[in-house]
Amino acid sequence: MTMIGREAAPASFSNLDRWRSADPVLLLVTLLLSAYGIFAVYVAGTSDREAYAVNQSIGFAVGLAGAIPLALIDYRFWQRLVKPIYLCVLLMLLAVLVVGVAAGGAQRWIDVGPVQVQPSEFAKLMMVIVLAGYFAGRAVGDAGVFVRSLGVVGAPALLVFLQPDLGTALVFGAVFVVMAYVGGARLWQLGALGAAGALAAALALRFRLLEEYQIARLTAFLDPESAGEIGYQVTQSKLAIGSGGLTGKGLDATTLANLGFLPEDHTDFIFANLAERVGFAGSFLLLLLFFLLIWRILHIATISRDRFGVLISVGVATIFLFHVFVNVGMTMGIMPVTGIPLPFISYGRSSLVVSVLSLGLLQSVAMRSRAEVAKHPKP
Repeated sequence: MTMIGREAAPASFSNLDRWRSADPVLLLVTLLLSAYGIFAVYVAGTSDREAYAVNQSIGFAVGLAGAIPLALIDYRFWQRLVKPIYLCVLLMLLAVLVVGVAAGGAQRWIDVGPVQVQPSEFAKLMMVIVLAGYFAGRAVGDAGVFVRSLGVVGAPALLVFLQPDLGTALVFGAVFVVMAYVGGARLWQLGALGAAGALAAALALRFRLLEEYQIARLTAFLDPESAGEIGYQVTQSKLAIGSGGLTGKGLDATTLANLGFLPEDHTDFIFANLAERVGFAGSFLLLLLFFLLIWRILHIATISRDRFGVLISVGVATIFLFHVFVNVGMTMGIMPVTGIPLPFISYGRSSLVVSVLSLGLLQSVAMRSRAEVAKHPKP
């Protein structure tokens, strides 16, 4: 982090040098989490489990096919394309509202040939690049710059909120706060933003600007019994996690999920489904992998030789940390039910593709940073 103010010129080195400079721990953790996710959707399925596993495997393959060129391309190349990337984000999210496919009371997907794609998942990674590019060349502590940056992130966050997808909109907010802080925003600016956010939330609840189900999702963890169906989901999730014990009931055991008592058992609440089958031991292993993932991403931030690389690393780490903390927390009844998936584990090809792409981009940061450190060691 001490090198955040130092800009490094792109280094020229061969593909072999690039791969030698890749972060092996990040690669190994990526593969382990992806494998754990395919395993999780397979054992979580009560029917068509093979189809779930195959679709998840396809998502990983597509993500890997995109992650390899992302790793080979110098990540600083994307800094020159910040404006087109931002325009693409806005057009994708506008397209969802115009021609998107509705399901479960939300319009979040677009048909692309035979598959459905969730643009908001891709928008998260793209906005990390946009914000990194915006903050890298500006004094974020300047009031004008900070206010304009709010407009930059506010437009896509509003489009996502209108789908409606409150959980992903909150991800945009978390990413902005952390990246702005690392980029040099003053504490009073972030404090004022937090106060404004709290006031907006209070007004939204007071004047019923949110849908009833959204309010129930946000408050279910406080009083599950009065939250209707959402509260029922939280209660059953906690029962499933608790009944798993130390080692779990086994992969083929009769569980609350396959008895039909745990809704969304392979998507939002897959952690509870998995915990009932593999117990505390298997759940701890999964959380340990996530810890290693986030630790390694932050390690890449510390070795990056330029602000853009640092901010990309911090932004991606924030996405993963926020997703894991909120998703696991909601299954335990200690966080609001936002519908945020568990990275690599929840069933969903768009989420998995973007997760793998994110780590491909981080490998690009790691490759260049490690090579430059070797050529020009810090004094």
